[in-house]
Amino acid sequence: MKTTWIVVASREEVRIFSRQGTGHIKLERDIGNPLGRLKLHDLVSDKSGAPSDNRMRRRPAYSTEESPRERALKDFYREICEQLDHSLSKHEFSDLILIAEPRLLGYVRELLSKNVRSCVSREIPKDLSAERDTDIEGRLA
Repeated sequence: MKTTWIVVASREEVRIFSRQGTGHIKLERDIGNPLGRLKLHDLVSDKSGAPSDNRMRRRPAYSTEESPRERALKDFYREICEQLDHSLSKHEFSDLILIAEPRLLGYVRELLSKNVRSCVSREIPKDLSAERDTDIEGRLA
């Protein structure tokens, strides 16, 4: 019987459910992101040395540089994607459904290995992280 994993992702946590065929979903893993709720100033280390003169250190209006928050988020999701790749190699699932807010879904899509990406059957671009298990199951019907 085909095993589907449903990944419900947010900035604070990832919940991974499994479903055999068309049966009920079952929580397999609940992985918290300890950096997901931190404020920006908690993610940035203090700079030593030079005095602070904000007039001299202006940033351009458009910057391709990642913020510390985005970097921490991508590091967390890089680990999650590595776990998915490992689980796929152990044949723990054959089908994958991704559920996350659109921007986060883009990060995950970018970080998935080619093998895991080929298992993705559906993407739901919504933040359902606060939903109960039964509500998530209802969204999959």
